[in-house]
Amino acid sequence: MAKGIDIIKLCNMTKLEIPEQNIPEISRKVEEVLLMFDKLDEFTTEDSKVPSIEDLKFEMAFENLRDDEPRPTGESSEGPQPKFKLKNIKDGFILGPRI
Repeated sequence: MAKGIDIIKLCNMTKLEIPEQNIPEISRKVEEVLLMFDKLDEFTTEDSKVPSIEDLKFEMAFENLRDDEPRPTGESSEGPQPKFKLKNIKDGFILGPRI
């Protein structure tokens, strides 16, 4: 499949401009990449087991994760943030443009 790559045709289709002196080198590299893809086609997944959630190891249990709690705008754990005066605010949310 990888033999006979027409780099000039490939460049025309992808709208790339490659200098004439680089075409042999690029042709060789493209053939190498295509051969690697051909190698991937040889692998099978028939005998492999699909992992389930029980097979995964978690660092923390879901119950121990923090609960996200909404905070007023400008308040963070790093301390006070600079306050910006925004014009388009309604019910604590910034309004975006209508589409």
